[in-house]
Amino acid sequence: MVRKTVVGLICVLVGACAETPTMPREAAMLSAGAWTGDGCLDVTTVQCELVVGCGHGVFSAPTIRADGTFDVEGTYRVEAGPISINPPPPATFSGVLNGQTLTLTVAPRDGSRPATYVLHFSSISGRCVTACV
Repeated sequence: MVRKTVVGLICVLVGACAETPTMPREAAMLSAGAWTGDGCLDVTTVQCELVVGCGHGVFSAPTIRADGTFDVEGTYRVEAGPISINPPPPATFSGVLNGQTLTLTVAPRDGSRPATYVLHFSSISGRCVTACV
């Protein structure tokens, strides 16, 4: 009995020491659902839709690096009035995930200034609604 206990304890200790703080962790995905705060981000396993006032962005669901950061290409446009039939301009979406808080920066490549939004994961599911007409 003592031998089994010692062997079990050794297995637990070896498993606990197998990963060091400097080793990279596996990549993660953003939690699917609504992220709300300065705007609304609807995340699925495939894509993300950001709605902030009259702004609307779409990008692929990002893979979060071990340090909590990501960057991905997508599209972003601010529209007021009639919706354009032209494709939205490209933008880079970058972020930092810290627990259940996401700091998301949108950098449109049409010359507009980048904007940063702080969002928190919400267990409430649903679609983000554009508040601008």
